Amino acid sequence: MISRFFIVSIFTIVTTILWAKTPENIKAIEKEITVAGCRFKMIDRYNGTLTVYEEQNNANYHAVVNPTARRTFDTWIQFSCESAADAKTISLLSGMRMTPKGWAIDPQSGYPAIKGAHTKFHALHGKGWHGGGVSMDDTDGDETRRVRGYGFCIIHEQVALCGTVRHVGYLQHLNESVLPQVIKMLNSIEFVDDPSATPARPVSSP
Repeated sequence: MISRFFIVSIFTIVTTILWAKTPENIKAIEKEITVAGCRFKMIDRYNGTLTVYEEQNNANYHAVVNPTARRTFDTWIQFSCESAADAKTISLLSGMRMTPKGWAIDPQSGYPAIKGAHTKFHALHGKGWHGGGVSMDDTDGDETRRVRGYGFCIIHEQVALCGTVRHVGYLQHLNESVLPQVIKMLNSIEFVDDPSATPARPVSSP
């Protein structure tokens, strides 16, 4: 009886700890930054850090999006602001182009021709902007460490906020991919015209 009670108690404690660390139980924060000519805010539900590197003209978002994954990994999103949102720049940075039906993978980028990369376009939509990105798999190296990455561009007026996510999931554990969460986070982006700084603040959950 004592042994059974002990096991149940340990299980309860572990379950409570895991529950407390799940993204759904972390308060959403609205974060606002300026990267070169792009000032934007986004909703962070994963208690991450968003840091601007002025010398490199970019910013990095970092968080453990899925702390209960079998193989936990860090998710890094690097943002850059491109003042020339032309077709060549967009194709180079995200592998996509505008078509009569909207954004799609650009065949000229060379991505679709990479055998085994499983390139796929993912649309992005936000307040006052449109965009998308392309996911692509590693095709060489240790099979147990190969990952899926994602590159994107968000078009707003005459600028493009582009970025890369080197690691959204291990190819052998794609059921733990965080690409849906990354896309949801990117869709929450809103560009800010007011140059005044706004501190991070809690927001209500939908």
